[in-house]
Amino acid sequence: MTTYSIKNSKNEVTVEISGHSGYAEYGNDIVCAAISTACIMTANLIDKLESIRYNILDLVCEEGYFRLQVKMADSVTIGIVDNFLETLDSLQKQYPKYIKIKS
Repeated sequence: MTTYSIKNSKNEVTVEISGHSGYAEYGNDIVCAAISTACIMTANLIDKLESIRYNILDLVCEEGYFRLQVKMADSVTIGIVDNFLETLDSLQKQYPKYIKIKS
């Protein structure tokens, strides 16, 4: 199962995701693929936009582990992170046996 946590403090948010969903065998796991795609697209988009380039405080992207810490400095960054969190919530609702938010 993949688990994720969200930590908010002042003007920063940290999203941490770990594990493999176990939906299917490696290479055929659509849940892991969806999660990975959401993670990479979010980090790349934040990094690509010049106006918010320096808002990524920490980024780790490894096999089975992703952590993104972002300074929530402007409405664009907030919108991107909100979209990412909505995507994770949507995946959790669609695949509750395979992805879960840590309390």
